[in-house]
Amino acid sequence: MEPIARSVASGNVKTFTTIATGGLVTTVAAAGTWLSGQDPHRAFIGPPGAAGWAAAVHAGAPGVPAPDLGELSPARAARFFARLSPAARAALTRRAPGVVGNLDGVPYRLRYAANQRSARADAAARGAPGRLLAYDPRGDGRIAEVFGDLAAARRVVVIIPGSGWTLHKILTAPRATPANPVAGARALLAELRRQAPAVPVAVVAWLGYDAPEHVDREAARSGRAIAGAVALDRLVAGLPGHGTVTLVGHSYGTVVAGRAAASSARVTDVVALASPGMDADSVAGLHTRARVWAARVPGDPIAYTPHLRLGRYGHGADPVAAGFGALVFRTGSAHGHGGYYAPGSESLVNIARIALGRTAEVTRAHDG
Repeated sequence: MEPIARSVASGNVKTFTTIATGGLVTTVAAAGTWLSGQDPHRAFIGPPGAAGWAAAVHAGAPGVPAPDLGELSPARAARFFARLSPAARAALTRRAPGVVGNLDGVPYRLRYAANQRSARADAAARGAPGRLLAYDPRGDGRIAEVFGDLAAARRVVVIIPGSGWTLHKILTAPRATPANPVAGARALLAELRRQAPAVPVAVVAWLGYDAPEHVDREAARSGRAIAGAVALDRLVAGLPGHGTVTLVGHSYGTVVAGRAAASSARVTDVVALASPGMDADSVAGLHTRARVWAARVPGDPIAYTPHLRLGRYGHGADPVAAGFGALVFRTGSAHGHGGYYAPGSESLVNIARIALGRTAEVTRAHDG
């Protein structure tokens, strides 16, 4: 159970409400002036080992200028690696695995090899899977695990977990628990293949941002989501192939997904599960061409979230409310704050239908 569920399920609703609206006495005058770009939090700080990048390029690809990582977009990273010889690519993977493994735009097979190398060197990650698009042990850590054939996929789903998740927790939490984003990714891949066995699909369990650790002021603010949306935009831009992308956010992850939704034409659908709000008053406020879906299981304690924004606290309107404008779907037997990916549930079946573009088959709760 995530911290938000523990806090509210234990009856601590008053505390959660205070946290979610904390500091409003001093910020009421600023109500309505939501400073979305001013919430301070460290954003993209560069991949692990960035300080040794120039030396690694000099040694592994003599005569090739090392590009500035701070200016290296996913497209530029792809072009840089495309110009390198196979030997130079292999050399950089050995010499700078932290950069190669975590830099969006680098060929995904090189990233898998580099991140597996980094994970093997990290005692805490023994037994970590091999198909990783990201592995960064600094701080609370970053990890992105791929399920399915990413390059061949016509449909790609990116799962964005919410508060309380860290690299350590991803690696050590029971993977059979639906609340675990890795378990959710596996369950979703299985459901996608059950519904459409002939369609190449892939699911990415992405913890590529510094999620709030607890139900506290960080969870009630948008700084982590702002930084996370930048990283999520880069991930989507660097994905191989030409498959469409569905973003599935859970809890605070819906704030990240909502902020990232406007940036990529490749994103066709955004799914908000157990959302505290998406930093918008309506779907129009997300400024996205993607379809926006929402669901909340009966009894999910996230329902106690104050759906408002005052100053720099709160995440706005409830996405399952009819006035928000999202397409709300039924969850059936799914239950609890972390149960949305439960195998066989109407919730999981509907998420898969959305990702496959079978929107007419989605069982709707109301017409939004």
